[in-house]
Amino acid sequence: MKKFIIPILALLSLASCAKFDEMNKSTTGLALESGKVSMIFGRTLYYGSSNDHQRNFNLNDDMYAHYFAQGLGWTDFWRYNAGWGDIYWRDFYTDRLQEYWLIDSICGDAEFYTHVKAVNDIWNIVLFLRVVDRQGDCPYFDAEGKFGAGKGETLPYSKVNDIYADLIKRLKSDVALLNTSGTQLTFEQYDFLFNNDWNQWKKFANTLIMRLSMRMSGLGDTYKADFAAAAAGCFDSPSDYARISCDTGVWGDYYDRTFNDWSNTFTNCDFMDMMNGTNKGYKTGVVDPRRAFFFLPGTDAATAGNSNWDGYPFDYTSDTETDVVTAHGGKKSFARLNMYDVNGLFHYSGAGNENLSWCYSSYSEALFLKAEAALRGWISGNAEDLWKQAIKASMDEIGVFVTRSGGKNTISADEQNAYIAALPAFGSNKEEQLRSIMVQKWIALYPNSVEAWAEQRRTGYPDYASKILTYPAVSASSGVSVGNIIQRIPYPQNEYNTNAGNIPAEYADYNAKNMEKGISWSLGGENKTQSATAAPKNF
Repeated sequence: MKKFIIPILALLSLASCAKFDEMNKSTTGLALESGKVSMIFGRTLYYGSSNDHQRNFNLNDDMYAHYFAQGLGWTDFWRYNAGWGDIYWRDFYTDRLQEYWLIDSICGDAEFYTHVKAVNDIWNIVLFLRVVDRQGDCPYFDAEGKFGAGKGETLPYSKVNDIYADLIKRLKSDVALLNTSGTQLTFEQYDFLFNNDWNQWKKFANTLIMRLSMRMSGLGDTYKADFAAAAAGCFDSPSDYARISCDTGVWGDYYDRTFNDWSNTFTNCDFMDMMNGTNKGYKTGVVDPRRAFFFLPGTDAATAGNSNWDGYPFDYTSDTETDVVTAHGGKKSFARLNMYDVNGLFHYSGAGNENLSWCYSSYSEALFLKAEAALRGWISGNAEDLWKQAIKASMDEIGVFVTRSGGKNTISADEQNAYIAALPAFGSNKEEQLRSIMVQKWIALYPNSVEAWAEQRRTGYPDYASKILTYPAVSASSGVSVGNIIQRIPYPQNEYNTNAGNIPAEYADYNAKNMEKGISWSLGGENKTQSATAAPKNF
C-alpha cells in the first residue's frame, strides 16, 4: 500500500486552524470549502492517531495487551494514572468530534460530498470505538435519539449495546454511500490512510462491521446477517491494510520516541516467549518467522555477548536496574523493537516515512474474524482452514508494509507451512478451537494493542489460566483486586466534576475498583469481575 508523508507545512497550516468556529461556508464558490474539508480531515486523521500516544495507549493498552512492557520507574504492569489516561476522552469529545461535525456541516447534502461524508463518518467510528471499548457506556445519543455527541451539549450516557447497534447502522449506510457514482470531491493529499481510494474505504468499513458484529457475538446472533453481508466485501488481499505511515520528520509521540529516544518501551516477556516458541502455555518449539521483522536481539552480558531474545520481565517491584539484572540471571539487554534494520516493522529515519505506522485493521484480521464466524456457524467454511489462511496472510502482509530495500522482506511459503505444522493442535471442541484462533490473532494484530486488549477481554484469550500470559504485579492505582483481570479505563475525573449525574450508578464512586468491571461484551459479563485463574468459557 502506498505511504504518505505528512508535509510539515501542511501541519503548520492545520495547527493555525484552531478557531474552527470561524470556518463558515463560503458563499462565493467551492474552492475554499473543499480546502477546509481536506485540511480538517488531514488533521483528524493525524492527530486522531498520534496525539499523546504514550499517555493514551502505550502506558495503558500496550501493557494490558501484553505486547509491551515499561522500563524502570513503571514496574507495576497493571497501573493507572488518571492525569494521563483521561487525555484520549478529552481530545476525542472536543477536538476530534468538532472536526467531524465541521466537515459534516460544510458538506451538507451536496452530492459531490457523498464519499467525503461517508469516509469522515467511518473514521469517526474508528475513533469512537476507542472510547466505548475502553470505558463502556458513554455520551452518544442526543435528546432525539440520534448520534449527537460533540455538539456542545451535556448528554446522558448511552449503553454500549445501543451504541454498537448505531455504529453498525452508520457503517452500513457509509458502505451504501460509497457505492454511489458521479463526480466526487477528494481529500487531495490529506487522505493519509487510502489516498482517496473509495473502494479501500468501503472494504475497511465492511471489515469494521465484521469486527463490531463479532464483538457482540457473546450476547447472541443479532448481527449474524450483518457479518455475513459485510464478509462479502471486506479486505481480501495482503495489500488491504489500514495503516497511517508516520512522518518522523514531524514531532510525534510514538515508538520512535518511547523506545528509541526515551528508553521507556520494551518487549513484553510473554509475547517474546510466543515469538521464540517457548511460551509456557503454547509451546511450538520453533521461532516465529515474524520475529525477525518485529524485533532484534539484545546482548546478554552474562554470556559474553550472545544474543538475548528474552522479553522484558514484569514480575518484580524494584525500580533499580541492579535488582532487575540480579533477578533475571544477569541479563542486562532484552530483545528490542526492530527500528535499526531497514526491514524492521518499526524502522524509521529522520528523513521521513519508513515502516513505522499506526495500525487499524488488515486482511489477516478479516480472515481471523471469518474463522471465528465459521466456528460459530455465522458463515459457511471450515474454521481451521480459515485459521491457517489468516496466519499465512499475517506473514504475507510483512512484504506489503515492510517496503524498504536492502534485505529480506518476505516470509516464504515453506517457512509459513513449517510454522503452522509446529503449532499445537487446532482443537477437538469449539472452546479449544476458539483459543487457537484467538492466540494467533493476538500475534497477527501486533502492535494494535487497542484491538488486541478488547479481544482478550471478549474471549479471555490468550489466557492466564494456561500460563500463556503471566499475571503481573498490580498497583493499587489500577483499581483491580489482585487475582482479577483488568477490563476497562476509568471515566475521567472531569466527568465526575461536570456530568456526575449521568455516570452509570455502578461507577458513581470514582475511587472504587472500577477497572476490574467488564464491558457489556466482556466474557465475564457487564460490570462483572473476571478471575485470572478461571479457564475461559465461551461455549
